[in-house]
Amino acid sequence: MKTKLNLFFAVFAATAVIFSGCTKQDQKTDVNKKDSSSTTQQTNIAGENKTNNTGQENKSNELGIKKEMPADYPKDIPQPVNSKFLGTLNTSEGTVVTFESTDKPRTVLAPFTEAVEKAGFKKSEAEQMSDDGGMVMWKMDKREVSIMLAWDKEKNVCSVVVTYK
Repeated sequence: MKTKLNLFFAVFAATAVIFSGCTKQDQKTDVNKKDSSSTTQQTNIAGENKTNNTGQENKSNELGIKKEMPADYPKDIPQPVNSKFLGTLNTSEGTVVTFESTDKPRTVLAPFTEAVEKAGFKKSEAEQMSDDGGMVMWKMDKREVSIMLAWDKEKNVCSVVVTYK
């Protein structure tokens, strides 16, 4: 279990560094670029983020991080409320999906926990949470889901990483 926690924290740290590496100038440039072959829309409906992709094109960077929601994202695992999708990565430990939110970690965690447990997942005893972030894991049969949260005091944003397998 400790090995899995260390691996999750390593993946979390790597994805956080990769995604936080974008400067505001990079973000402005990306917003101004239009790709006619792919359009992504994200809305917040009834407390859940929904991402709709049309004309999907498999876009990823040199590390394999894709800029679109995985097609197989489970319906019983919620997307964090009030969050912005950043990217996804397939690893040996499962699919890693990253988000960013202006809400504090515990505010992001509460509705996520409620929805995951309502879907039948049971919380692992290895919960490690504080006001600045942490990690929680759930299991149901052979399936696992975890959420890692980290508050960036300088940017006032919460990095959110959801891993499932």
